[in-house]
Amino acid sequence: MTILLSPGLAQASIALLDLLQRRPLSAQELLSGLPKVGGMSSTSALSLAESLAWLDINEMGQLQASAAGLKVHNSDGYEAALRCILLHYVETQNPDWLQNAIYGRSRVLSFCPVGVHQVFVEAGLAGAPSDDVVEFWDWLAGIARGLQRDHLLAIGREGERLTLTHEESRTGTKPRWVAVDNNQDGYDVLSVKDSSDRAFLSIEVKASRGGNDRRLHLTRREWEMALDRPYHVFHLWDLSSTPPILATVGIEEMAVHIPSDAGSGGWESVEIPFKAFESLFGPALL
Repeated sequence: MTILLSPGLAQASIALLDLLQRRPLSAQELLSGLPKVGGMSSTSALSLAESLAWLDINEMGQLQASAAGLKVHNSDGYEAALRCILLHYVETQNPDWLQNAIYGRSRVLSFCPVGVHQVFVEAGLAGAPSDDVVEFWDWLAGIARGLQRDHLLAIGREGERLTLTHEESRTGTKPRWVAVDNNQDGYDVLSVKDSSDRAFLSIEVKASRGGNDRRLHLTRREWEMALDRPYHVFHLWDLSSTPPILATVGIEEMAVHIPSDAGSGGWESVEIPFKAFESLFGPALL
């Protein structure tokens, strides 16, 4: 369960680190002998510190600051400590609101919980965009992009697994999962045309959980590689349906939605809504 961050809890966790630097205590000693730390319950402060990986246990069984905890403790002032806490928080807790950082800080400040919003304010991150403030938000956006890539990769892999099952049922031949070995081939799965025609069929898989906002992203390289293949289709998986449904889209059907170069410009990627192929979706062989 994600811990709800607030300025009070952040201050209490900083106070806990300061206390442990002066007087090492076991967790039991802390909780039984010191009900509050920095105006908050010691239980809450300890929970946050543990969840952010700020604590180690020494050979005496006492709590001590980890490298991450020392980074907070040694921060140059309160604002710097809060910024450090925020980064540790998003890296360890992966809160839902973090994905908004890709679109800029106003989205984060609009959608994050009230307590977290106030931490951003007290950390000096909601005001004028100085160099250090811009650097922080860029860093946060980088973390969000990494998590988004992980999330999208997991969705893509789910679609690829479904294609493997569908193709084996359709052709009676076990297809090859190309994307696992090499994601530069321009397709994800290598199957055959059907049970009677063993010509190779390359398949680019696109999967979405987006519900009404289902979309596929197709790069120019993926499209050009598709055109170079003798037989190629796109598998679009709607994972928001139970069970998932599949649209098999051919080159000609996809070509209608591919942009054209104009003048000295050239397209690099295109986003196409799944609903453009609505009539092609149906049950898969799973």
